[in-house]
Amino acid sequence: MTGGVAVTGVLAAVGALLTACSSGSSSTPQAAAASYLADWAGRDWTAMRALVAGPPADFTAANEAALTDLTVTQGSYSAGRMNVSGSRAHETVTQHLRLAGISTRVTITSVLKLVDSSGHWLVNWSPATIAPQLQPGDQLSLQVNWPPRAQILGAGGAPLTAQVPMVTVGVEGQLVKNAKAVRATLVSAGAPQQAVTSALDGAKAEPTWFEPVYTISWARYQQLKPTIYPIPGTVFETVYERAPITPGLGYVVGSVGPVTAQQLQQLGPPYNASDVVGQTGLEEVYQRQLAGQPGVTVTATTAKGASAGTVATVKPAPGAPVQTSIDPQVQRDVESALASVHKQAALIAVDAETGQVLASDTVPGTSGFNLALDGAFPPGSSFKIITSTALIEHGLTPSSPASCPPQLDVDGEVFHNSEGTAPISDLLYAFAESCNTAFIGLATHHLTAAEFPATAAQYRVGTTPQLGLPAFGGSVPKPADEADLAATTIGQGRVLMSPLAMAMVAAAVDTGQVRAPVLVSGAADAKVAPVSLPSAVVSYLHTMMAQVVATGTASGKGLPPGTYAKTGTAQYGSGNPLRQDAWLVGFNGNVAFAMVTVNGGEGGPTDGPIVAKFLDLVRQSGG
Repeated sequence: MTGGVAVTGVLAAVGALLTACSSGSSSTPQAAAASYLADWAGRDWTAMRALVAGPPADFTAANEAALTDLTVTQGSYSAGRMNVSGSRAHETVTQHLRLAGISTRVTITSVLKLVDSSGHWLVNWSPATIAPQLQPGDQLSLQVNWPPRAQILGAGGAPLTAQVPMVTVGVEGQLVKNAKAVRATLVSAGAPQQAVTSALDGAKAEPTWFEPVYTISWARYQQLKPTIYPIPGTVFETVYERAPITPGLGYVVGSVGPVTAQQLQQLGPPYNASDVVGQTGLEEVYQRQLAGQPGVTVTATTAKGASAGTVATVKPAPGAPVQTSIDPQVQRDVESALASVHKQAALIAVDAETGQVLASDTVPGTSGFNLALDGAFPPGSSFKIITSTALIEHGLTPSSPASCPPQLDVDGEVFHNSEGTAPISDLLYAFAESCNTAFIGLATHHLTAAEFPATAAQYRVGTTPQLGLPAFGGSVPKPADEADLAATTIGQGRVLMSPLAMAMVAAAVDTGQVRAPVLVSGAADAKVAPVSLPSAVVSYLHTMMAQVVATGTASGKGLPPGTYAKTGTAQYGSGNPLRQDAWLVGFNGNVAFAMVTVNGGEGGPTDGPIVAKFLDLVRQSGG
């Protein structure tokens, strides 16, 4: 937030003021003063003028401007003791003014002077009646002063931001010669397409405004400058602003930057076009909490713009920090593990004992979308954790017989196996080898369509997370027919999950307690009580997920001892070969995780080494 910006006559005052209740009597100075103050509260300029001795031509304009210039929405006026001396009288007036967007009322003390005019007391008005510092031709000016922005904190109160030099890349409508060229250049430079569209729309509506697109590091700007600087309409602001302490935290912490026209409309007074506000992530969601309440300084200003003195001040109220569960060291471990990934991917880690999100990252860093929290992908065979839960609740055990034919025809749709190929004879090894046909055979025999969304709901899948940022809690629609049931069984069809949702499933299996995810202290999900899973489900899934790592589709990938996991390969699209998203979910100790690599191939070979590196780093750092 900027330190202070003068606002003079920008906003018309709104809201109902005290209703005028003038009695019309001016036989005593007290009655005349009471009538005048009541009319002042009601903004009845005509009635006020009638109570003034020789009102100047600009009487109404001066009074209206004073309230407008200060953005007064409501005012009350209280009188002190009346002092009468012959034909003259005066009393102190305390003005209590509510300004637009300012929580604390501004108090101005002035003197109301009166004169006896042929037996009628009238107000002896001058600009000083409004404020003692005002002289004819002067006006009031409002300076808004914001406190330092509060911090976003991680585990143990560690700050998640620091002040760094940044460059905000934006557009200015009046300079744009070719909007298509501006759009193409910025998108190719990594700017989020939606942000470019919004900025260009704003630039068209307000052609003289700086419309920010995205903020990048100074080093990144130097790399991009030869490409984006020469394009007419692109503009740049270099600022020292706070940024996340690690690049990957940008998706959670977010960024700050110059306010846009749309944000200014949404935030309202006392924000103005020179302010810096949260643009993404927690910085945006918790803008008002972090910014605090501004203070104001009311000054008298001459017609030439010189200060004629301070009229009133209100101190700013500091904002409140946003406390998160992010562990900075675990966050660094996640980012280090993903550093070698060159495809679109996301990795998230949660504390299984508490449901707290410890770290998350999405690569590449220019994707502009939080895949870890808000991505929606078919989970493939990682969903077999939920299918197995339903089967176990129907009495099956890891030793229950199962067969794994190469393919299976369900109502004319043929299903194949995409991962393991080892021979299997029971549910344990069907799970370890991720045999699609085995699971489809068991599910079509033992489960009904309604049991899929019901079992998923036991893990809170389908419930929108309320953790402080937008997040996707997964979706498991009731299968419409047998073929849809078969696809749902193996996490395809219409099933969609986010890495967050799958990490919370793994955390529930780890501890036996289904918890809501927690990111921001005080968010709604932080108050949700855990629910226990059946003990047989927990015990059997531990056995089955351990087998995946020991001999199954995640074996030989470097996962450290004590890791329980499930791989997934989700096929989709219409090409040949089909696109395949790679999944790996599980837990080690109290750290539950989920990783997805978009069009990455099979889950074990693709994600296994990355997750193994992450878990090794966590063990080394003591996270």
